[in-house]
Amino acid sequence: MSNGSGRTSGESRPGQASSHRRRLGALIVGCLVIFGGCHQATLHPRPDLQAELSTITAQDLLSLAVAHARSGDLLRAEQYLSVARRRAHDEAAVVYWLVRVCVAASRYQSALSHAANYLRDHPEDWSLRLVVATIYEALGDVLRAQSELERIVGAEPAMPLPHYRLAMLYRSQQADQERAKLHLEEYLRLTPTGPHAAEVRSALSEVADVSTGPRLVPYPATIDPREEATP
Repeated sequence: MSNGSGRTSGESRPGQASSHRRRLGALIVGCLVIFGGCHQATLHPRPDLQAELSTITAQDLLSLAVAHARSGDLLRAEQYLSVARRRAHDEAAVVYWLVRVCVAASRYQSALSHAANYLRDHPEDWSLRLVVATIYEALGDVLRAQSELERIVGAEPAMPLPHYRLAMLYRSQQADQERAKLHLEEYLRLTPTGPHAAEVRSALSEVADVSTGPRLVPYPATIDPREEATP
């Protein structure tokens, strides 16, 4: 992060902040949920920060990062996470926190960069790929979000949430109503009482109405003039 605000030029677009907050609300809330059992160590400022960090274990660095993220000090949290990553701490855990910290700071491009670097070596981390799809969708990059979700459901068809998210994207496109319907139905098949079940059932009825189109009223049958003639 380049300054205390946690933003870099070009990473936050004016007028989109409220949309980002709405569409990434769940992810931002999740970024401040501390891992169970993490030890919340404290670090007292000293002139030589690097020397001090060298005496702290990678696990404590992660704990410190989470504690600072929880308190809102996202700059310090990212610094500790970066050091923990260099110390070869469990990379998956560090990357998840890096992504979440950057999202909380509205640094979406940095979050995507951290995720992309990790996914390059671990392409089958479907949970992280789902987060990436969420970020792309929030940024308005529907094609990339759709591509990531399609990759997930293709590899892990038993995961309900990607079906729901993909259906919502398809549903917004008139030409993809049938594909939306397939994924909505698959979500309900996988988790009929899932958190999005009521919304999915409502969406299914709307998709059905769109796909069938307006009802055609038949013209009245042609009347033979001879049948109307009076005897």
